[in-house]
Amino acid sequence: MSWDSKSPKISKRRRSSTSKDVPTKAAKSASLKALIIDNGGYTIKAGYNRDEEPQIIPNCIMKAKSERKRLFIGKQIDECRDCSGLFFLLPCEKGYITRWEVQKPVWDQLFGKDVCPINDNPTIITQPLFNFKSIQDCMDEIFFEEYEVPSLFRCNPTDLAYLNYAKENRLSRNEACLIIDSGYSFTHIIPYIKGNKFIQAAKRLNVGGKLLTNHLKDIISYRQYNVMEETYVINQVKEDTCYVCEDVKAELREAAKPFSKNTIVKNYVLPDFNNIRRGYIQQANKTDEKEESCQILRLNNERFVVPEILFHPSDIGMKSMGIAEAAVKSIYSCPKIDRKALARNIIIVGGNCKFPGFKERLYAELRSLLPDLWDVKVFLPSDPITYAWKGGGALLKLHDFKSNLVTRQDYEELGSAIIQERFNNFMIDDSRLDDSSKPPKEQTNFKYLEKLKSRSIFGKQELCPSGSSNDPTNEENGAASNSKNEQGEDGIVDSNKEESNSVSDEASQDSFQAVEVDKGKKSKVTQEKQSEDDVDIDSDVSEEDLTKSLELFPFGTGSYL
Repeated sequence: MSWDSKSPKISKRRRSSTSKDVPTKAAKSASLKALIIDNGGYTIKAGYNRDEEPQIIPNCIMKAKSERKRLFIGKQIDECRDCSGLFFLLPCEKGYITRWEVQKPVWDQLFGKDVCPINDNPTIITQPLFNFKSIQDCMDEIFFEEYEVPSLFRCNPTDLAYLNYAKENRLSRNEACLIIDSGYSFTHIIPYIKGNKFIQAAKRLNVGGKLLTNHLKDIISYRQYNVMEETYVINQVKEDTCYVCEDVKAELREAAKPFSKNTIVKNYVLPDFNNIRRGYIQQANKTDEKEESCQILRLNNERFVVPEILFHPSDIGMKSMGIAEAAVKSIYSCPKIDRKALARNIIIVGGNCKFPGFKERLYAELRSLLPDLWDVKVFLPSDPITYAWKGGGALLKLHDFKSNLVTRQDYEELGSAIIQERFNNFMIDDSRLDDSSKPPKEQTNFKYLEKLKSRSIFGKQELCPSGSSNDPTNEENGAASNSKNEQGEDGIVDSNKEESNSVSDEASQDSFQAVEVDKGKKSKVTQEKQSEDDVDIDSDVSEEDLTKSLELFPFGTGSYL
């Protein structure tokens, strides 16, 4: 009986153990939950990986004329009654965070209980390519010390877009692809070869949606209404009416026709924020009572001329190439083996890709610039704005994702420098970089004030203390004064000699004066040569171009000038 009594217990234990093991494994695989944040220059796409769609929040602080005492942070702009004349405070400039006093309140509102609370989950946030070290230090400090996230991971939005495309199309690791990210502040073109970024062929264009909106404001303000303060409304006008044409010359000929025969001209009803919250295109031969009290904006060639800047920035005087030309140069900068695969897998993401006709125009230009035997394919997602955010789910499924996460303990022990290397080297082939056997360069602290104090206001020459011998002008003046003193002394001696030797002949006096003049000329020539040598020595300092100084501008002067 004892054996019989024990046997069912053993069987029950086995069944219970097996029944418990299966759900625990499934729970472990499904328990990985992370907050994914695509921190763009115009909007923030945030949400958990289990959500189907992210929440899109404006990445700015706005102030309205109707409510001057209140600041609208992020999504609070929906509560504004009158959005005319909005004043924008943007945290990013040229794609990089420069105003933390604006970015921090937006993040505070984002991580609130009503939007996207962190709740002790891993956080994935995007950063632009070639992000500055100081910006990364601030991000680490804010997330680990202020928000106290348990773990953090930073990557580029193009990395997420590549992972999402590879997951949807079952792309092998050896298959290369080209990511074109055209957003609010810039356009990045980055090739991916064998699952890693090929940094040597990456291209950046300072052309984005912000430039297009500002250009449209200038055109409308010159031709019709003064809308220089209506950035919010004109951005909606751009999104609703603009398109990319295939042939600019043909469209210009069509736009030159009278309005009765013109198929391009459209009337846009501007919002009054009482009856109409957002503007729309007026339908032909139809009138509405609401439209009678609203202003009508007539758009003709502005509809296709403004997006044309993406392909030809030289139209507005920018010394830059277009998206198609930059993509071709990026492809030809890669190894020959991968060029055909790059032309076969071109993915376009970002808000500018939503212009009607953008994909067709890009394909036409790439087809004309690449060899005929190559197969060119351009992939446009259904929603190019949230496509990179959806790639966060593919990132979580990588086998080495947990090893790339940085915990708060790692941040406190290792420091920010080592953490940045781990983030910045993600999806980068180390073999293609410089030899790591070289000794690392020592990080020097740039002291700008000491250098600037030793320069003049215009930076043309070094400031020297008064009376110093380094100033060539002082030397020339000194030489001239010395020569004058010598001549004066010689003149005094000559007059004394003439007074003492009044009996001497006039010829001897003339010869004596000629000899003294020759001596004075020789002394002047020697002193002028010495002063010229000193000027040549100091010319290297005086003619130095401070804009090329790595000590004053370690990251170049492109963002300063």
